[in-house]
Amino acid sequence: MSKKAKKNQVWGGRLEGNPDEANLRFCAGRDVTSLPMADKELLGWDVWTNLAHTKMLCECGVLSKDEYRQIYEAFEKLDLDSFDLDPAKEDVHINLEHYLVHTCGIEAGKKIHSGRSRNDQVATDMRLYLRWEILYLSASVINLALSILERAQDLTEAVMPGFTHYQPAMPTSAAHWLTAWSQGLLRDLQAMNKDYELINRSPLGSAAGFGTSWPINRERTAELLGFDQVEENTLDAISSRGEAETRIAGSIGVLMNRLSQISQDLILWSHPFYGIAKISDQFVTGSSIMPQKRNPDFAELIRAKAAQASGTLVALMGIQKGAMSGYNRDSQQSKYLIMDLFREVKDAPVVLTGVIETLTLNQGRMEELAKKDFLNAADWADWLAQEFKLSFRDCYEILSLAVKYSAQTGDVMSLKGLEQAIQESGFEGRIQLDQKQVDRLNNPKELLKTKTHSGAPSPDSVQKMIKHQRAKLAELDANWTQLTHQFDARMAFALEALKPD
Repeated sequence: MSKKAKKNQVWGGRLEGNPDEANLRFCAGRDVTSLPMADKELLGWDVWTNLAHTKMLCECGVLSKDEYRQIYEAFEKLDLDSFDLDPAKEDVHINLEHYLVHTCGIEAGKKIHSGRSRNDQVATDMRLYLRWEILYLSASVINLALSILERAQDLTEAVMPGFTHYQPAMPTSAAHWLTAWSQGLLRDLQAMNKDYELINRSPLGSAAGFGTSWPINRERTAELLGFDQVEENTLDAISSRGEAETRIAGSIGVLMNRLSQISQDLILWSHPFYGIAKISDQFVTGSSIMPQKRNPDFAELIRAKAAQASGTLVALMGIQKGAMSGYNRDSQQSKYLIMDLFREVKDAPVVLTGVIETLTLNQGRMEELAKKDFLNAADWADWLAQEFKLSFRDCYEILSLAVKYSAQTGDVMSLKGLEQAIQESGFEGRIQLDQKQVDRLNNPKELLKTKTHSGAPSPDSVQKMIKHQRAKLAELDANWTQLTHQFDARMAFALEALKPD
């Protein structure tokens, strides 16, 4: 890292290399970034909605070709970045109508609201916005899952301790742990794919919720906006505003809980007392007072943002609860909630991908921890039961005593401790052990090889999991690619179809 770059953070001198930009942005968050107006976020989408609606009105004879041409050319020259929304005009919809009528002097601008309401207009804008955000987030999650599987490929024999209740439990492998993460991410991707399918329907033309006498063609506007179909019942299309946001927030909430769990694992792995992993300098931050610190801020923020996602879901559910069928102003709040949620979480998978790709694992330390604290006690009980045709519960009792007696001289199972437990339990003569057997069962790598069923941590089982997950991820990636290409193709079609005749 250059001296100039180091000066950007007071803690820069402790670390090597340039800080990751996505991580800096993610950690700084709203402390140094202002939030855009919600309707500014919808400006481009509302222009598209207006063009699709007015093109359809032209085709249905409500607008003349010349009137549509004027509207099209006015929107074409509109600079989205510099266009200021006037709060006195309440929202993006009226601001754009005012732009046509008063700024551009287009009398036909007064006709653009024929056959629609702001109710169906904003619902359409939000679905366009949500489609885009889901595609972006899905791509990030796909990349994260792929990075995890890439790392797992070379770690099938890297033994490490598994934990329950934060306490040492049983041996596992780094690859088995990583593929647990990726398996969950595959479900998250499936959920978001389903969300996309459910929201890719057009509410435009529902008007206030009760239809219109104008000769409109809802299927045409759906086509011009790249939707799969219309949301048929007009009352449901309006009453359910906020439902799409809620479904997506639910999927994001589950995703963020998973990323929070991954983050907590990384916090513990990288703690000096565990010493299992080291997070790259690119992704840690320092302290303004303690020069030695390497803080996993990204992981702590992901935990907090997971809580925010859960809170957003509850808020969205509450907004819709008990509202009478039809439009209610309550639903407007759903716009702010879902936009804030996407803004807060969208970089989380991106940052974690970088963390996983640059993570250093201390395999010597991992194996050391896997050999101590009697992590093999349950495996010993299983082996005794199978080897000597005993009940598991009897063997469990033997191992409880064996752990107690072995702990008097160390932190690994000893032949002496086992023999004392066997004698005390009344199985002397039925169970005969030697040091060779003890050494084999005290070796976590040997223990993992015995667990050969599907989903188990043996190297062969994990390799099969990686193969299965890669295939599923390729399927999901292909589906995402298809949706993205479909989105691009439909937008390209719309750009051409919306041109005046």
